[in-house]
Amino acid sequence: MWVKDQRRQAPISELNTSEKYTTFRERALRHRSTSQMGETHPDMKLLYEFWAHFLCRNFNPSMYYEFRKLALEDGLNKSPAGMEQLVLYYDETLNNKKKTIHDILATHYIDVVKSDESPVQKAAFTRLRASWRNGALDMKSRKKIDNLIDAKLKELLEH
Repeated sequence: MWVKDQRRQAPISELNTSEKYTTFRERALRHRSTSQMGETHPDMKLLYEFWAHFLCRNFNPSMYYEFRKLALEDGLNKSPAGMEQLVLYYDETLNNKKKTIHDILATHYIDVVKSDESPVQKAAFTRLRASWRNGALDMKSRKKIDNLIDAKLKELLEH
């Protein structure tokens, strides 16, 4: 099995099983619908993690919009796991050296950064600030972000 950021294959556990994405997704969404407020079922956490990693290299608009919609809904219900993965996804996409961040992803990332103060918003700001200040951002991605932020946010990112 290939693991992100590793050149060699990781051994596959004997306990590992495989199943179709659609089967797993349906089960995770079923568990989500019965979860208590503030709770995220392990299958749903895994689905969020899958989306955050898969979409970086295989952007699929309908999958992305489902990911975002559910993460935002769960965030409003005091279940931050989806939003945390969404922020990681935005950060990974922004820092991709091979391609420029999509306009809509840049806009959505800045929307999270500008949202009401919450641990997720603070994490989004911290990640954006680190990317902004480290000088390694692709110039086109940096320009997209620069066009979306106001002077106050730009000052906060730079200091």
